[in-house]
Amino acid sequence: MARNINKAGLDLVKHFEGFCAEAYKCPAGVWTIGYGHTGGVKSGQRVTEQEAEQLLRSDLETAAAAVERYIAVPLSDNQFSALVSFTFNLGSGSLRESTLRKKLNTDDYDAVPSELARWVKANGKTLGGLVKRRAAEGVLFMQTDDASASSAEVPQMPQRIELVDDGTTGQNAKGYLVGDINLERGSVDDKGDERYARLSQNVPDRYVYDLQGDLRALGLTEAGQQDGAFGRDTKKAVQAFQKLAGIEDTGIVDRETKDAIIMWLDQGYAKSTPPTRESAESALVMDGIKLITPRVPHFSQGDSRWAKRVLGRGSSIQREGCAIACISMVLSFCGRHVTPQTLDVYLDANNGYVGNSVKWDVAGGCGESGDGLKLKYAQMEGRGKELTDFLSERVARNLPTMVRVDYETDGDLTYNHFVVCVGRTEDGDFVMNDPATSQGDGYTNMLDENIIQRTMRQNGYRIVQLDYYDIK
Repeated sequence: MARNINKAGLDLVKHFEGFCAEAYKCPAGVWTIGYGHTGGVKSGQRVTEQEAEQLLRSDLETAAAAVERYIAVPLSDNQFSALVSFTFNLGSGSLRESTLRKKLNTDDYDAVPSELARWVKANGKTLGGLVKRRAAEGVLFMQTDDASASSAEVPQMPQRIELVDDGTTGQNAKGYLVGDINLERGSVDDKGDERYARLSQNVPDRYVYDLQGDLRALGLTEAGQQDGAFGRDTKKAVQAFQKLAGIEDTGIVDRETKDAIIMWLDQGYAKSTPPTRESAESALVMDGIKLITPRVPHFSQGDSRWAKRVLGRGSSIQREGCAIACISMVLSFCGRHVTPQTLDVYLDANNGYVGNSVKWDVAGGCGESGDGLKLKYAQMEGRGKELTDFLSERVARNLPTMVRVDYETDGDLTYNHFVVCVGRTEDGDFVMNDPATSQGDGYTNMLDENIIQRTMRQNGYRIVQLDYYDIK
């Protein structure tokens, strides 16, 4: 019989997930309600907290199944439920690849709270909400099943999650920045609902209100009144920020835009004082890992915005567009407004393909402005140490590099895939942005799957050649 989360664990999850009684729709078209439930939700739907709890219990079954699958030692109800909360929050892959799992499966139960406490960062920043959640999970894990609910001492936290200002992290990550709900024109929070009788709240409390405040703090006064309703002025301000940050100016506050807002606020940038290549640090050092900064964006080949675009002689970005995605990441890092879609359009218009292969020198001109950086393409072939030494030098110089990797499954090919090197571990391995998967962002998912020498995608990657752009 399948095992389920207990009441203490359910209360913990409910506390940290937050509740929304009315269905709201994100720009991706996903209706959401209750405690983050998405299945079968319709416009105008409302739920009580009791109904939302039943939906949450159903949603937690996947996380519970993962805990049963990956943990081989006996668990009490509280121990099991604490791990279900952790897995529900971070995904079954995080549990599977974690040191927590490895230690626990060797009967090291005492190590679990400290291992949980390591999972408190998003985009390189320690989040106060995650610190509190991991602490609560650790307390529950170590608590005997017959203890009263009150003795768990679940840390209290506001609905609006904020970063802990401890001098080592950013000070401005509010709920809309931490949550996975995209904001767009038409989004309304509780503040907008108060001010405009004709509008109904469709996103969590303060999401739009705090976005507008952050835009104004960045000098984008075109955001207009801070009223909790995402209208024309807010969209214009978002688009203006996206242009400044080198992001596609969709006017939608997606994950990439949120990450850029966090970085600008934390680094003290503004409309009048934007970041420059010269102002970037040589590398961001976090937990012994050096990451190139500003952040190299991650583009997935399977992104619905461009996955089906036809390449060259008839393939698609989803099937064979790893080079297109990687070039787009690097050009975006260099300040170009480039995505795989816009790069493909540019290459089509400028004779940029030979069959399905990209002309690298032509691609380097995409997004170029009259007074912008001029880029020159180069490549390096060689043996293992020559390539890794050169990659280490590029990371030290704060420069991303495209890496050709071999799956070693086809004797007729010297390489099978492209990734982008975006950092280096203290052990000398390389962090990558892998376009093959939406989970391939090395900045937000620094598990072994996004380390070139450790990944088990396609049975492992072997570095065989480097491609890169330098400033002319």
